[in-house]
Amino acid sequence: MASPSQSSKAPAFTIVIHEKGGAERREVFESSELTVGRVQGNDITLPKGNVSKRHARLLYRDGRFIVTDLNSTNGTYVNRRRIAQATIVREGDRIYVGDFVLRVEPPADREASISYETSSAGTRASATSHPEAASSETAAPTPSAVPSEMPGRPTSVSIDMATPAASTRNTLDEGFGESTALHELVADLVGKVAERVPAGDLDRVAEPAQRQRLEQLIHEVWTGLERDAGSLDAERVLSAARAELMDFGPIGEFLKDTAVAEVGVQRFDRVTVVRSGRSAVVEPGFSSDTALLWTLRRLCEQGKLPLRPDETLVERRLPDGLSLRAVVGPAAPSGTLLALRRARRSTLTLEELVRRGAISRAMATLLQQAVAARVNVLVVGPRDGGTQALLGALALAAVDGAPVWVSESGTPPFSAMASLDPSQPLERLRKAVDVASRLPGARIVADLSTPALASAVVDCIAEGADGVVASRAAPTLERGLARLAAELVVVSPLLTGVATRDLVASAFELAIEVVQLRDGRYRVLRIAEIVGVSGDTIQANDIFTFVVDRTVAGGALEGTFTPSGNVPRLAETLKARGTPLETALFTRPPSR
Repeated sequence: MASPSQSSKAPAFTIVIHEKGGAERREVFESSELTVGRVQGNDITLPKGNVSKRHARLLYRDGRFIVTDLNSTNGTYVNRRRIAQATIVREGDRIYVGDFVLRVEPPADREASISYETSSAGTRASATSHPEAASSETAAPTPSAVPSEMPGRPTSVSIDMATPAASTRNTLDEGFGESTALHELVADLVGKVAERVPAGDLDRVAEPAQRQRLEQLIHEVWTGLERDAGSLDAERVLSAARAELMDFGPIGEFLKDTAVAEVGVQRFDRVTVVRSGRSAVVEPGFSSDTALLWTLRRLCEQGKLPLRPDETLVERRLPDGLSLRAVVGPAAPSGTLLALRRARRSTLTLEELVRRGAISRAMATLLQQAVAARVNVLVVGPRDGGTQALLGALALAAVDGAPVWVSESGTPPFSAMASLDPSQPLERLRKAVDVASRLPGARIVADLSTPALASAVVDCIAEGADGVVASRAAPTLERGLARLAAELVVVSPLLTGVATRDLVASAFELAIEVVQLRDGRYRVLRIAEIVGVSGDTIQANDIFTFVVDRTVAGGALEGTFTPSGNVPRLAETLKARGTPLETALFTRPPSR
């Protein structure tokens, strides 16, 4: 590359930088050479993981701007075409770098050093070729761009982000330069097809006849857009458009994947899935909020309850054990929020949890004896599979009685287990839980996911029910107990805060806190005995705790399950109910 002294002195020019989902910024430069990358030291710094440290170079020479990819991981694109060599950039051209789109705006004095000509495409820089640069219209495809760090002193830059669009490939690690270009093209295709479809026809999954019509429209519109595809895979664009116009967009494949526990859409272009306890971002997402709303309406149709025009908080039960929650309209000014959870049947036993390292042998012994003695147990933890797994294991630990499962987000651990629907009106739910608790030897196993269900279960215990195993989503045991008490006030406003704390403290004898560690594994962080109320706090004395010791190869966390050393009052209760425990259980050396 020629030194600056060999290059033309660049007039002041502006680069417009637009980040996906973010605002546009503008930076002004006078340098004849700029570097673009992820790290400080680049003239244009784009701090995203899909930008390489040194990603691309922008050179001003002989009145022209020339962009070169610096062997970036994900590549650099000009007008959706991946470049393999130095490429001339004209006015209006878009440079895709990771999650960013850059445009070069010519100097205010257009006659300064760049000659322009008018064409049918608008005012553009002269296309005269340069010995070191290929035209952006003829550049051959090159690798896609990945995050990189580049040196640079920005003076004035502006980036133009493409509107994201969907693709059913849903590759979790693809280059975002390509993904951004794909988003933009799919959005164009979907938008132009939608303009030719009657209003409301895209609010449901397409029937065969409609699919045929939409397929024809897609190909007609694509004929006019195909020239803009550059090096993008045409079939990926068409497949993504079909998914949005006919089915469930980029989340369709995850609705069928039973290994996926959760799907979250924080915004139309930000989709996350949770599989096997680990979350991953799906790229690309939906092409627009309108496309996301089509999918939401189709899901509501599947739930046999169409989305109402005035509905802003949406809850539905879907086939295959899926539950849907969404926020739309005025309640979500930044765009629709969508959450899907899959009801999972947990068949793990306490013994299996010991083998997985979620609990110690001593803890399993205590829990088994507590269930046998019909102690009321509360499990507190994250709103996901770890808490549900322990709830199911405690239900399976019962060797007598007839457990009745009450949960909106899960199915019974075994098919013969009776269940209740917790979505009933409050009074009907209270009566249903009361009737179930009076069955001979019955045990209530409930996920206290709503204030109504929490009130029904606590009332049931106050009326004499025992052997209840319940769970409550919360980050810590203390907050779970506090929230439970606060929800009882919401349902029964005549009760005071003191009264509800007393109710909760007297309802449950044993409390268990579950956590998900940063290595993705679930552990029982503590087992505690609820002993009463002190001021505004429900008091719990630890019986067992888990302490992290070290991080081993691969990032896994190792720790120790430690007994408190004190014999809990619960031991006397168990003894009185015919299930005595060895006191040595609470003083044995720590176990891993």
